[in-house]
Amino acid sequence: MSYLRATLFMFFIHAIFAGIGWAIYGNQGAVVATGIALVFHIAVFWKADTLVLRANKAQEVDENHPSPMVRAFVKECRDLSSSAGMICPRLFIMDAHQPNAFAVGRDALHASIAVTNGLLMTLNRAETRAVIAHELAHVKRGDSLSMGIASAVSGLLNRLTWIFFAPLGLSAISSRFISRTVAQIFASKAREHAADRDGAKICGKPLDLASALEKIERNTVSLLNPVAEKNPATAHIYVVDPLHASKRTHRSSHPATEKRIARLRRIAEDLDNKDNAKTESRY
Repeated sequence: MSYLRATLFMFFIHAIFAGIGWAIYGNQGAVVATGIALVFHIAVFWKADTLVLRANKAQEVDENHPSPMVRAFVKECRDLSSSAGMICPRLFIMDAHQPNAFAVGRDALHASIAVTNGLLMTLNRAETRAVIAHELAHVKRGDSLSMGIASAVSGLLNRLTWIFFAPLGLSAISSRFISRTVAQIFASKAREHAADRDGAKICGKPLDLASALEKIERNTVSLLNPVAEKNPATAHIYVVDPLHASKRTHRSSHPATEKRIARLRRIAEDLDNKDNAKTESRY
Protein backbone atom coordinates (compact mmCIF):
# COMPACT_ATOMS: atom_id res chain seq x y z
CA MET A 1 0.00 0.00 0.00
CA SER A 2 2.87 2.40 0.77
CA TYR A 3 4.44 1.82 -2.65
CA LEU A 4 1.02 2.19 -4.33
CA ARG A 5 0.42 5.52 -2.60
CA ALA A 6 3.86 6.75 -3.60
CA THR A 7 3.23 5.76 -7.22
CA LEU A 8 -0.19 7.40 -7.35
CA PHE A 9 1.15 10.55 -5.73
CA MET A 10 3.99 10.84 -8.25
CA PHE A 11 1.51 10.25 -11.09
CA PHE A 12 -0.65 13.04 -9.68
CA ILE A 13 2.32 15.44 -9.64
CA HIS A 14 3.21 14.32 -13.18
CA ALA A 15 -0.32 15.14 -14.38
CA ILE A 16 -0.13 18.60 -12.82
CA PHE A 17 3.16 19.34 -14.59
CA ALA A 18 1.77 18.17 -17.94
CA GLY A 19 -1.49 20.06 -17.44
CA ILE A 20 0.26 23.33 -16.68
CA GLY A 21 2.55 22.89 -19.70
CA TRP A 22 -0.39 22.17 -22.00
CA ALA A 23 -2.40 25.14 -20.66
CA ILE A 24 0.48 27.53 -21.36
CA TYR A 25 2.09 26.19 -24.55
CA GLY A 26 -0.26 23.51 -25.86
CA ASN A 27 0.98 20.06 -26.88
CA GLN A 28 4.61 21.14 -27.06
CA GLY A 29 4.38 22.58 -23.58
CA ALA A 30 2.88 19.33 -22.30
CA VAL A 31 5.80 17.35 -23.76
CA VAL A 32 8.39 19.66 -22.22
CA ALA A 33 6.58 19.68 -18.87
CA THR A 34 6.41 15.88 -18.95
CA GLY A 35 10.18 15.74 -19.40
CA ILE A 36 10.66 18.12 -16.49
CA ALA A 37 8.29 16.02 -14.39
CA LEU A 38 10.29 12.88 -15.20
CA VAL A 39 13.50 14.51 -14.01
CA PHE A 40 11.63 15.70 -10.92
CA HIS A 41 10.40 12.16 -10.17
CA ILE A 42 13.85 10.64 -10.52
CA ALA A 43 15.41 13.30 -8.31
CA VAL A 44 12.76 12.89 -5.62
CA PHE A 45 12.93 9.08 -5.69
CA TRP A 46 16.71 9.02 -5.30
CA LYS A 47 17.17 12.07 -3.10
CA ALA A 48 14.00 12.34 -1.00
CA ASP A 49 15.75 11.07 2.11
CA THR A 50 18.64 13.51 1.63
CA LEU A 51 16.22 16.42 1.25
CA VAL A 52 14.29 15.49 4.39
CA LEU A 53 17.42 14.96 6.47
CA ARG A 54 18.92 18.22 5.25
CA ALA A 55 15.71 20.11 6.00
CA ASN A 56 15.86 18.78 9.56
CA LYS A 57 19.57 19.67 9.82
CA ALA A 58 20.30 16.06 10.76
CA GLN A 59 23.93 15.10 11.36
CA GLU A 60 25.14 11.58 10.63
CA VAL A 61 26.69 9.72 13.58
CA ASP A 62 28.54 6.46 14.17
CA GLU A 63 30.20 4.49 16.96
CA ASN A 64 33.03 7.02 17.15
CA HIS A 65 30.82 9.89 18.28
CA PRO A 66 32.18 11.62 21.43
CA SER A 67 28.85 11.38 23.28
CA PRO A 68 28.26 8.07 25.17
CA MET A 69 24.53 8.66 24.74
CA VAL A 70 24.88 8.75 20.95
CA ARG A 71 27.22 5.77 20.89
CA ALA A 72 24.62 3.80 22.86
CA PHE A 73 21.99 4.78 20.27
CA VAL A 74 24.22 3.54 17.46
CA LYS A 75 24.89 0.25 19.24
CA GLU A 76 21.22 -0.40 19.95
CA CYS A 77 20.27 0.25 16.32
CA ARG A 78 22.96 -2.11 15.04
CA ASP A 79 22.01 -4.85 17.49
CA LEU A 80 18.30 -4.57 16.67
CA SER A 81 18.98 -4.50 12.92
CA SER A 82 21.05 -7.66 13.23
CA SER A 83 18.39 -9.48 15.25
CA ALA A 84 15.73 -8.41 12.72
CA GLY A 85 17.83 -9.68 9.80
CA MET A 86 18.29 -6.19 8.39
CA ILE A 87 21.18 -3.99 7.32
CA CYS A 88 21.57 -1.19 9.84
CA PRO A 89 20.30 2.11 8.37
CA ARG A 90 22.42 5.25 8.39
CA LEU A 91 21.95 7.02 11.69
CA PHE A 92 21.38 10.72 12.32
CA ILE A 93 20.91 13.11 15.23
CA MET A 94 18.74 16.24 15.08
CA ASP A 95 19.33 19.16 17.39
CA ALA A 96 15.85 19.59 18.89
CA HIS A 97 14.55 19.55 22.44
CA GLN A 98 11.35 17.80 21.43
CA PRO A 99 11.76 14.01 21.71
CA ASN A 100 10.92 12.41 18.36
CA ALA A 101 12.27 10.25 15.55
CA PHE A 102 11.61 9.24 11.95
CA ALA A 103 12.82 6.91 9.20
CA VAL A 104 13.27 7.69 5.49
CA GLY A 105 14.80 5.91 2.51
CA ARG A 106 13.74 4.28 -0.73
CA ASP A 107 14.38 0.73 0.54
CA ALA A 108 15.99 -1.24 3.34
CA LEU A 109 19.42 -0.88 1.72
CA HIS A 110 19.19 2.91 1.57
CA ALA A 111 17.36 3.77 4.77
CA SER A 112 18.12 6.34 7.45
CA ILE A 113 16.85 6.74 10.99
CA ALA A 114 17.02 10.14 12.68
CA VAL A 115 16.33 10.90 16.33
CA THR A 116 16.41 14.16 18.23
CA ASN A 117 18.75 14.99 21.08
CA GLY A 118 15.58 15.42 23.10
CA LEU A 119 14.61 11.80 22.57
CA LEU A 120 17.97 10.48 23.80
CA MET A 121 17.83 12.74 26.84
CA THR A 122 14.16 12.06 27.69
CA LEU A 123 13.89 8.30 27.23
CA ASN A 124 15.79 5.59 29.03
CA ARG A 125 17.82 3.10 27.04
CA ALA A 126 15.07 0.46 26.86
CA GLU A 127 12.54 3.01 25.62
CA THR A 128 14.99 4.38 23.04
CA ARG A 129 15.57 0.83 21.87
CA ALA A 130 11.81 0.37 21.42
CA VAL A 131 11.50 3.56 19.33
CA ILE A 132 14.38 2.40 17.13
CA ALA A 133 12.52 -0.89 16.66
CA HIS A 134 9.41 1.04 15.59
CA GLU A 135 11.41 2.91 12.96
CA LEU A 136 13.09 -0.30 11.77
CA ALA A 137 9.60 -1.74 11.33
CA HIS A 138 8.73 1.18 9.02
CA VAL A 139 11.86 0.47 6.98
CA LYS A 140 11.16 -3.26 6.81
CA ARG A 141 7.55 -2.65 5.75
CA GLY A 142 8.56 -0.20 3.00
CA ASP A 143 6.81 2.75 4.64
CA SER A 144 9.94 4.91 4.63
CA LEU A 145 9.79 5.35 0.83
CA SER A 146 6.35 6.96 0.68
CA MET A 147 6.94 8.89 3.89
CA GLY A 148 10.16 10.40 2.55
CA ILE A 149 8.72 11.20 -0.88
CA ALA A 150 5.72 12.99 0.59
CA SER A 151 7.91 15.09 2.87
CA ALA A 152 10.38 15.98 0.12
CA VAL A 153 7.69 16.87 -2.43
CA SER A 154 5.69 18.93 0.03
CA GLY A 155 8.83 20.83 0.95
CA LEU A 156 9.58 21.60 -2.69
CA LEU A 157 5.99 22.60 -3.41
CA ASN A 158 5.94 24.83 -0.36
CA ARG A 159 8.97 26.70 -1.66
CA LEU A 160 7.31 27.13 -5.05
CA THR A 161 4.14 28.52 -3.49
CA TRP A 162 6.15 31.06 -1.54
CA ILE A 163 7.84 32.17 -4.76
CA PHE A 164 4.70 32.44 -6.88
CA PHE A 165 2.18 33.65 -4.29
CA ALA A 166 4.36 35.92 -2.15
CA PRO A 167 3.64 38.98 -4.37
CA LEU A 168 -0.08 38.42 -3.75
CA GLY A 169 0.31 37.99 -0.02
CA LEU A 170 -1.08 34.44 -0.23
CA SER A 171 2.11 32.44 0.25
CA ALA A 172 1.44 31.36 3.84
CA ILE A 173 -2.15 30.33 3.08
CA SER A 174 -1.12 28.39 -0.04
CA SER A 175 1.71 26.71 1.82
CA ARG A 176 -0.57 25.49 4.62
CA PHE A 177 -3.13 24.23 2.10
CA ILE A 178 -0.53 22.19 0.21
CA SER A 179 0.92 20.81 3.43
CA ARG A 180 -2.47 19.63 4.63
CA THR A 181 -3.34 18.12 1.23
CA VAL A 182 -0.09 16.17 1.05
CA ALA A 183 -0.38 15.06 4.67
CA GLN A 184 -3.88 13.69 4.05
CA ILE A 185 -2.72 11.68 1.05
CA PHE A 186 -0.09 9.87 3.09
CA ALA A 187 -1.73 9.86 6.51
CA SER A 188 -2.25 6.27 7.60
CA LYS A 189 -3.23 5.39 11.14
CA ALA A 190 -3.12 1.69 10.22
CA ARG A 191 0.51 2.11 9.17
CA GLU A 192 1.47 3.40 12.62
CA HIS A 193 -0.39 0.63 14.41
CA ALA A 194 1.36 -1.94 12.22
CA ALA A 195 4.78 -0.39 12.91
CA ASP A 196 4.00 -0.44 16.65
CA ARG A 197 3.09 -4.12 16.44
CA ASP A 198 6.12 -5.09 14.35
CA GLY A 199 8.40 -2.85 16.37
CA ALA A 200 7.25 -4.58 19.55
CA LYS A 201 8.20 -7.91 17.96
CA ILE A 202 11.63 -6.63 16.95
CA CYS A 203 12.53 -5.33 20.42
CA GLY A 204 10.50 -7.97 22.28
CA LYS A 205 9.20 -5.39 24.77
CA PRO A 206 5.78 -3.91 23.88
CA LEU A 207 5.56 -2.09 27.20
CA ASP A 208 8.86 -0.31 26.56
CA LEU A 209 7.40 1.14 23.36
CA ALA A 210 4.18 2.05 25.19
CA SER A 211 6.20 3.87 27.84
CA ALA A 212 8.26 5.65 25.16
CA LEU A 213 5.14 6.83 23.31
CA GLU A 214 3.65 8.12 26.54
CA LYS A 215 6.76 10.18 27.33
CA ILE A 216 7.10 11.48 23.78
CA GLU A 217 3.45 12.53 23.63
CA ARG A 218 3.68 14.35 26.96
CA ASN A 219 6.80 16.26 25.90
CA THR A 220 5.63 16.86 22.33
CA VAL A 221 2.62 18.79 23.56
CA SER A 222 4.83 21.23 25.49
CA LEU A 223 7.94 21.43 23.28
CA LEU A 224 7.89 22.81 19.72
CA ASN A 225 9.55 21.27 16.68
CA PRO A 226 10.34 24.36 14.55
CA VAL A 227 11.02 22.41 11.34
CA ALA A 228 7.74 20.47 11.53
CA GLU A 229 5.78 23.58 12.44
CA LYS A 230 7.01 25.29 9.26
CA ASN A 231 6.01 22.32 7.11
CA PRO A 232 3.10 20.36 8.67
CA ALA A 233 3.18 17.84 5.79
CA THR A 234 6.29 16.28 7.36
CA ALA A 235 4.34 15.42 10.53
CA HIS A 236 3.41 11.96 9.26
CA ILE A 237 7.02 10.72 9.22
CA TYR A 238 7.58 11.13 12.98
CA VAL A 239 6.92 8.45 15.58
CA VAL A 240 4.45 10.83 17.29
CA ASP A 241 2.76 13.84 15.68
CA PRO A 242 5.32 16.64 16.23
CA LEU A 243 2.87 19.52 15.81
CA HIS A 244 1.82 21.58 18.79
CA ALA A 245 -1.46 20.43 20.33
CA SER A 246 -3.24 23.60 19.17
CA LYS A 247 -2.49 22.70 15.52
CA ARG A 248 -3.61 19.10 15.67
CA THR A 249 -7.02 18.13 14.36
CA HIS A 250 -9.18 15.01 14.21
CA ARG A 251 -7.48 14.42 10.85
CA SER A 252 -4.06 14.05 12.45
CA SER A 253 -1.58 11.89 10.54
CA HIS A 254 -1.26 9.64 13.60
CA PRO A 255 -3.73 7.60 15.61
CA ALA A 256 -4.35 8.84 19.15
CA THR A 257 -1.35 7.96 21.30
CA GLU A 258 -3.66 6.57 24.01
CA LYS A 259 -5.03 4.04 21.52
CA ARG A 260 -1.54 3.03 20.45
CA ILE A 261 -0.52 2.51 24.07
CA ALA A 262 -3.67 0.48 24.78
CA ARG A 263 -2.94 -1.80 21.82
CA LEU A 264 0.66 -2.32 22.92
CA ARG A 265 -0.52 -3.25 26.41
CA ARG A 266 -2.88 -5.81 24.92
CA ILE A 267 0.02 -7.23 22.88
CA ALA A 268 2.07 -7.48 26.09
CA GLU A 269 -0.80 -9.27 27.84
CA ASP A 270 -1.13 -11.74 24.97
CA LEU A 271 2.61 -12.46 25.10
CA ASP A 272 2.45 -13.01 28.86
CA ASN A 273 -0.49 -15.39 28.47
CA LYS A 274 1.37 -17.36 25.82
CA ASP A 275 4.47 -17.56 28.00
CA ASN A 276 2.41 -18.72 30.99
CA ALA A 277 0.67 -21.33 28.84
CA LYS A 278 4.05 -22.65 27.67
CA THR A 279 5.36 -22.78 31.25
CA GLU A 280 2.30 -24.67 32.44
CA SER A 281 2.52 -27.17 29.58
CA ARG A 282 6.05 -28.10 30.66
CA TYR A 283 4.70 -29.28 33.99
